Amino acid sequence: MTAHKRFTAWLAGPKSDFVLLLVALVLVNLAAARFFVRFDLTAQGSYSLSPASRELVASLEEPLSVRVYFTKDLPAPYNTVERYVRDLLTEYRGAGRRRFTFEFLDMEDPENRQQAQAYGLKNVQVQEVKDTEVGLKSAWMGLVLLYGDSVEVLDSLITTEGLEYRLTTTMGRMIAMNDILAGLDGSLELTLYASSALNRFNIAGYKDLRNAVSQAADKVNRKNRNRIHVTVLDPSSAEVEALATRYGLQKLNWNAGPDGTPAGAGVVGLTLSHGERFVQLPVEVTRGLFGGFSVAGLDTLEESISGSMKTLLEKTTEIAYLTGHGERSLDDGYTGSPNLRTLLADRYTLTPVEKAADIPPHISTVMINGPRERFTEAELYALDQFVLRGGRLVLFVDTIAENLPDQQMMMYGMQPTYEPVDTGLDTLFAAWGVSLPLGMVMDKQSFVARQQDTGSVPLYYVPQLDRDGLNYRHPVAKNLAYVLFLQSGEIEAAEERGDSLPRFTPLAWSSKESWRLEEVQSLSPYTLFPPEADQMKSRTLAALLEGTFTSAFAGAVKPDTEESAGVQSAGFETSRHLARSIQPGAVFLAAGSGITTPAVLDEKANQPVALLVRNAVDQVSGNAELVPMRTKGLMLNTLDKTSPVVRTAVRAVNLYGLPVFAALAGLVVWQLRSRKRKQIREQYAHIASSKEADK
Repeated sequence: MTAHKRFTAWLAGPKSDFVLLLVALVLVNLAAARFFVRFDLTAQGSYSLSPASRELVASLEEPLSVRVYFTKDLPAPYNTVERYVRDLLTEYRGAGRRRFTFEFLDMEDPENRQQAQAYGLKNVQVQEVKDTEVGLKSAWMGLVLLYGDSVEVLDSLITTEGLEYRLTTTMGRMIAMNDILAGLDGSLELTLYASSALNRFNIAGYKDLRNAVSQAADKVNRKNRNRIHVTVLDPSSAEVEALATRYGLQKLNWNAGPDGTPAGAGVVGLTLSHGERFVQLPVEVTRGLFGGFSVAGLDTLEESISGSMKTLLEKTTEIAYLTGHGERSLDDGYTGSPNLRTLLADRYTLTPVEKAADIPPHISTVMINGPRERFTEAELYALDQFVLRGGRLVLFVDTIAENLPDQQMMMYGMQPTYEPVDTGLDTLFAAWGVSLPLGMVMDKQSFVARQQDTGSVPLYYVPQLDRDGLNYRHPVAKNLAYVLFLQSGEIEAAEERGDSLPRFTPLAWSSKESWRLEEVQSLSPYTLFPPEADQMKSRTLAALLEGTFTSAFAGAVKPDTEESAGVQSAGFETSRHLARSIQPGAVFLAAGSGITTPAVLDEKANQPVALLVRNAVDQVSGNAELVPMRTKGLMLNTLDKTSPVVRTAVRAVNLYGLPVFAALAGLVVWQLRSRKRKQIREQYAHIASSKEADK
């Protein structure tokens, strides 16, 4: 038999099966390496890229690389973060058409650790349980993105929550900044104003100020196409006042000294400018706790320059923030909404506008937050026509206002007072098929305050919404839970919504054990008592109105000024009045402005209520593609509520049912085996008796 025939026979026979299986596995793995396919079965789609992320990396014009600095063998739950990062970056690479690459670096290598430190990454202390002892382990958990000459760092990645959102928005900013710098006309001017006369006062760090600014600028330049030009100026005494006024720089005055040193004035400051625009950097002379002066801001100079450059060049969407009707102030940390600006700062700029009629024509989104005074008919008409032209509104409207005494009076026990609010916005609401009845929603399912003397005290005026209280079918509220609504009212919608009314989508609602308090005298938990069960029901707290709107006015309304809404002459008249939408509009309506105050909207803006507000602003402002990314990986899944009977039954099954089931299963198996053995004995006994009979 020839070798060919022997090989053919071996190949056709059973002896070759194992070898052929190995060959098939190798070929399948080689094919899978080139054609990556994976199925994401998670409810949130946590391991799949959103369409916006795929579109971003698919449109890359230059290579974008990611260097991942992660310590190996981290304890739970941090080990899952590394796996998640690897899976997510694999998805990016699959959509990036070979322009997106990444690598995980071995952090046991001293060279890689030095590289990580050079990028500004820092060690993270994570808790580790080993040999029944709890300790801390130093770990690297960060990554660096490189695109063109731009470098961005994401450090302390200790959780998977919102990671895709952070990556995609960071890459988007890098691409936009790279394009801006590539097409920038001229350089950015980094100007240090430092009076040489201040050298005689032994200010710590002052003599090294020029070198510190130059070194920080060089580091930023290496990442940003060398577009920053440094200028150091020594202003004369005559220039000090003008510079301090124009740029807001720190002015320092000194008296004549006993050694004959004349009195004078100097200035210290750092600005980054391009054209007429400028940003002041936080560099100033401060006095120490134990005396002496020093220059503050040098430790974070590089970060300040990078951040100021982004502020100066990055284009953000402008939102008009109305201020002329007693709305909550963006600067008041006591009763205002200062954290709202922080929450939206990465993509939006809140521009104060006093009157609705003065909204600039380039504005597409308007925010009205907690108005206390009535809008004029002309302003309501301006808002009405704004929406009909396709404009977007973000509304936080109270029907009952809380008037807080000043802090000194509160120390003397003076309590807040409450009064109805009439803004006139109900004219628009009626045309949209919604209404805000007078009152404040109380809910048994509320935030519980823990007090040392009285124990747990439910705050009925702070409904706490779990998954059952949020619209999980809509991206704005999807994946959220534990959302607090502070002093909220109720939104009622018309049951019959024809073509003339916009689409109404509830986003958040109270539990079935809630009621509306129409007259509020006090919100002390000891004076609030739930009513009868028949007065309780679930109530809508926030909603979206989208689509086609109908005007609330039959015709044009004359402006507050003497100018006419139309143009009139002898026998000739024109009007720009719109009776119906010419473009789809959108309105986010929350029945209360309490969710924008520091009481629930934290400074870092990472609480569930902050995510809800940010999602709503994105949805209304035309950035809906960002909404699904922000809540991916959130660990906010709550247990479904059950009745005491169900809980008792489940407990009984777990404690007693499973052992009984295991015992019964063992008994059945024992019986089956006994029956099988008996059948075998009977079969062999029958064979043996047959053989005896044959003999």
